[in-house]
Amino acid sequence: MKGVVAQFFYVGAQVGVASFVIRYAQFSVPGTTAKVAALYLLLHQVGFMAGRFIGSGLMKRIAAASLLALFAGASLLCATVALLASGVIPVWAVVFIGFFHSIMFPTIFALGIKNLGALTKRGSSLMVMAIVGGAFFPAIMGRISDAASIQKAFLVPLLCYVYILYFGVQGYKPAAVTGLERTSLGSESTPL
Repeated sequence: MKGVVAQFFYVGAQVGVASFVIRYAQFSVPGTTAKVAALYLLLHQVGFMAGRFIGSGLMKRIAAASLLALFAGASLLCATVALLASGVIPVWAVVFIGFFHSIMFPTIFALGIKNLGALTKRGSSLMVMAIVGGAFFPAIMGRISDAASIQKAFLVPLLCYVYILYFGVQGYKPAAVTGLERTSLGSESTPL
């Protein structure tokens, strides 16, 4: 179940951050045109693509959970800069978040269904349904942006990264299952 929660938070953060890149650039650097701000979004997405390739290579040397924790920690740092700093530096922090998002979905998915045995199909289904976070968190960011500022809206993905960091460090490890839990789940396998 922790994997489903991590995926929910990740997709929410990913969609929220990507949706706010252009407006954030215009807010953070007054006078930035929509065309220039769109280039930051392009770089954010190029970073996402590059991170997929680089992250795959890194996983040959670094355990998936450790790399997830590292990228979540880096995203947390970038979101903190976006939340607290001003000028062009936080815009670049938001751009770099795209790179760090790159490995999160597949890594959370793989760690979340690891060792589920007979419950793998159910776990996979729940993991896919967790993408609803992509509808939930951007709406919250929008409310905060309207009520306070777009900069303060970056508190939402920041909190998401805290949970993803926890999941990468400790949360992905399966919990012990009691006999009662096995019976209620209808399986002898480890539950979500």
